[in-house]
Amino acid sequence: MQQVNFFSRKKNPDFFSIEQLFETIAGNINANAPKYGVHVNYQTAPFFSSLPNILKNISFVRGNQGSVNHITGDIHYTILGCSNKNLNVLTIHDCVLLTKFSKLSLKYWIFRWLWYDLPMKKADVITVISEKTKEELHKLIGHSQHKIKVINNFIDPRFTYSEKTFDQSKPSLLFIGSTENKNLDRVLEAIKGINCKLEIIGKITDGQSAFIKNNNINVNIIHGVSYETVIEKYRQCDMLVYPSTYEGFGLPIIEANATGRPVLTSDLSPMKEVAGGAAVLVDPYNVEDIKNGIEKIITDGELRKTLVASGLQNARRFQIDEVVKEYVDVYNTR
Repeated sequence: MQQVNFFSRKKNPDFFSIEQLFETIAGNINANAPKYGVHVNYQTAPFFSSLPNILKNISFVRGNQGSVNHITGDIHYTILGCSNKNLNVLTIHDCVLLTKFSKLSLKYWIFRWLWYDLPMKKADVITVISEKTKEELHKLIGHSQHKIKVINNFIDPRFTYSEKTFDQSKPSLLFIGSTENKNLDRVLEAIKGINCKLEIIGKITDGQSAFIKNNNINVNIIHGVSYETVIEKYRQCDMLVYPSTYEGFGLPIIEANATGRPVLTSDLSPMKEVAGGAAVLVDPYNVEDIKNGIEKIITDGELRKTLVASGLQNARRFQIDEVVKEYVDVYNTR
């Protein structure tokens, strides 16, 4: 039986998509261990990735590594603790850390060296979650391309179709995330004057809170909640509003598809490819375009029916079994 060590970042109650993704993969593999010939040992780095803790996390991986090690994302630097005698797999979800800072900034080079350059050179196999991430690594880093394999994300099997009558008089709009790329400022501007309720899963800034209050926007904010609560929020909402300016994949799109909810997302890669025609696409930098897209979904019942039907069809492209098989094939290369 092939033993594989998964190493995940320390859990943060407000950011858990990576952990949930690979916990589900590990559970699926272990439930079918005789079939795959693989068993996963899931481990969590003990510290958040502040500079003083980087060496501590590398040391933790060094002391707990096995013959096959998989760094599942965000703590890329910990692969530097793995022996070259082992099969070392690195998953890179996106290149967002390289878009936040100027090349004149020391932070840019710290992230480039510790999260991308050195880990990519160390890894035997690099998996990425979309063609966009692969292209960005080629453009921004420019080496180790022969090691890269695209393995898409999948829909957690707990996301299932849930019938709901659309509340056209005051729809509930689900918004997930709190980082700048999620585009909450423009969404708040867009729904100003629309009779709706915005359900936000994530923390907001003081400026956003003031804007909400000054414009009398109906908002409910939660964060640090369980994954089961997140799933329930999908079921309770009328539509997903997800006009992100940057993603490595865009998992909420297909989660809403599988739940049977209309989706509004960005006309950018990889979101438009992930949506596969099962979403209203908008320019995420244009407030008026976001507003028009939201209003189109609210007012057009036939469009909503089409979006739900095409969304359920689109969701079938992202089932867990095929994704798990691709990872198992990687682990069995040695």
